[in-house]
Amino acid sequence: MTTFIVQTHPPAAIDSWHGQDMLLALATLELNPQLVLLGDAVAHLRHNHDVSRQQRSLQKRYALLDLYDCPPPVVVAEELSKLGITAADFVCEVAVMSYHQLSQQLLQSTKVIRF
Repeated sequence: MTTFIVQTHPPAAIDSWHGQDMLLALATLELNPQLVLLGDAVAHLRHNHDVSRQQRSLQKRYALLDLYDCPPPVVVAEELSKLGITAADFVCEVAVMSYHQLSQQLLQSTKVIRF
């Protein structure tokens, strides 16, 4: 069963960094967590929206997910449309799905952690 890490805060928020820490911890345990970016968190992986904290880049740390064979982060099509952006506006591959598709996946999981 997949563990979902749902990020909802903008990149500069401390909760974003805590969520990323949890995501990377699960990835190192080979649990292949699924990152979901909603609302303000969509900016986490957008070009020219990187944030640094204690000389660490949020986006460079997300790049570590590739090393652990984690699935691409999920973004919601309706939010992309509202913001006028596409999957090409992100620094890495993202999976685009509808709110309905995402809710169906979340319903099948017993592990959803929100930051």
